[in-house]
Amino acid sequence: MRIPTKIWFQSLSVGVFIFCLNSCGITYNDRSYEFQNEVYYRNFGKAATLIEDNKFLSKKRNRLLYLMEKGKVEHMNGNYKESNHLFEEAYILIDDRINTNAGQAVAAKLTNPMAAPYKGEDFEKVMIHYYMALNYFQLGMPNEALVEAKRINIKLLELNQKYKKNKNKYTEDAFAQILQGLLYEATGDINNAFIAYRNAEKLYAGNDNSYYGVQIPLQLQKDLVRTSKQLGFTQEYQTYSKQFNLTAEEITSHPAEAVIFWENGLGPAKDQTQITAVDGAFVAVDDAENSIFIPIPPGTNLGITSIAIPKYVQRESFYKGARLKFNNQQTNFQLVEDFYPIAKQTLHDRMLREAVDIALRLGAKKATSAGLGAIAKELLGDDAEGIVKAGADIAGAATEKADTRNWQTLPATISYARVPLNEKENNTFIIEKYGMATDSDTISIPYKKGLQLVSYFDVGKATTNYVKPQFKVQQDEVEKKAVTAKDSTSTQKIK
Repeated sequence: MRIPTKIWFQSLSVGVFIFCLNSCGITYNDRSYEFQNEVYYRNFGKAATLIEDNKFLSKKRNRLLYLMEKGKVEHMNGNYKESNHLFEEAYILIDDRINTNAGQAVAAKLTNPMAAPYKGEDFEKVMIHYYMALNYFQLGMPNEALVEAKRINIKLLELNQKYKKNKNKYTEDAFAQILQGLLYEATGDINNAFIAYRNAEKLYAGNDNSYYGVQIPLQLQKDLVRTSKQLGFTQEYQTYSKQFNLTAEEITSHPAEAVIFWENGLGPAKDQTQITAVDGAFVAVDDAENSIFIPIPPGTNLGITSIAIPKYVQRESFYKGARLKFNNQQTNFQLVEDFYPIAKQTLHDRMLREAVDIALRLGAKKATSAGLGAIAKELLGDDAEGIVKAGADIAGAATEKADTRNWQTLPATISYARVPLNEKENNTFIIEKYGMATDSDTISIPYKKGLQLVSYFDVGKATTNYVKPQFKVQQDEVEKKAVTAKDSTSTQKIK
C-alpha cells in the first residue's frame, strides 16, 4: 500500500524533530563530565588521559579548549613544563587569530555556533598568562613569570582595541596588578612593586573600592603603605596610612615571607537560554543587567523558529572562606578574584557584538526552509510545500543551540594571605576552611629569605551539586567513589 505524500512528509518532519532534540541538547559541560569528575577526586593523571581521549576535544575546532583544559590539569598535577608547553601553544593560537573556514562558517549558520572553532572568552585568554606565571615561578624563572603577569592587562587592552562597538567593560584586572607587584617584590624590585600596587588601588578607588565583586583587599592596602615607606616616599606613605587607617605595626616587613594563593571551587559553566517563537521578537533575559533583544521585521512569517543564547551558571563553592593559623596567630584569606561576575560581563558584551550574527543564523535557516519548500512544491505540489517548509522549520529549531564551550577547570575564586617565615622555627600553617562544613589542612613552608609564592587549591569539595551523573556515569558509581574518595585538598609549592 502506498503511503500518501502528505502523511509521509508529516512523519519525516516529526522524526527529524525528535532526532535533533535528542542529539543537540548536550552541552559542553555534559561532554566534559568524565574528566571533570576525575579532577573533582584529584585523579589528575586520569583526568589528563580522559582529556586526550575525549572525542569532542580532539576535533580541530576545539583545539584551544583542549589546550586550556589540559594545561590547567597538568599544572595541578605539578607538570609545570608540560603545562607551559600547552599554554604557550594556546597563546600562539590566539595571537595568530583562530580562523573559521568556509565550511565551518556555513555549518555554524545553518546549525549552531558549536560548528565553528572555539576562540575563547577574553577573560580565559588572559588567565593563560596567570598560570604560565605560576609555572615559571615554580621552575625557578621569576623574570619569565613577571613577563607573563604583565601580559594580562596588555592582552586585555589589545583584545578590546579590535572591537568597534560594544567594547568590553572588563578592560583591566586588579588582580593582575597585585600579582605583578608580588613578583616585582620577589625579584627585589620594590619601586615597580609599589607602582603595580598603586595601579591596583586606582582600579578599586575608581569603582567605589569594589572591582567585579571584590572589595579592595586589606593586604593590598598594607603592601602599598609598606612599599611607599621602604622607598622613602614620605608624602605617599602619609597619605595612604591615613587613607587606610594603618599603623606602623600593621605594615612591618620581614626578611622572609610567603604569599599563599587559595584557589577555591570550580568556575562557572555555560548553559543556554532557548526561546521559540512564531511571530514577534526574540528576547533572552538572564537578569536585569544581562538581556539580549533581537528584533524581527514586522509581518515576517517565522513559522517554527528557535534561537539559543549562552549564559553562565554559577557553581556554588563548598567553602565560603578560609583562614591561616600559625604561631598563636591568625589571618584570613582575602578574596582577590571572582570569576563569575567577570565571565558574566565578558559574555554579555560579546553577545551584544554578535547580535547581528545571531540574526543572520536565523535568516539562513529561514532561507533554507523556504528553498526546500519551493523544491517540494515543484516536485510534489502545493500540499508538499507547506509540509516540507514546516519540517525544515522544526529541524532548524531543534538544531539551534548556543555555544556552551568554556574553560571548565578554572577556579571559582582566588584568595591570598601573606605570612612571615621564621628561620629557627618550623613554619607550619593550618588552613582552616569554613562554609557548609569546617575542615582543616596543614602545610609547611621551608625558610628562605625574600618572598615565596605558594599555591593551594580545593577541588573535591568544590560544590554541593557539581557531581550530577548523566549519560555514561551512573548514580551508584558516583556514590561509590564518594565513599572511597580521599581528602580533596592539596598544596603546591612555588619556589
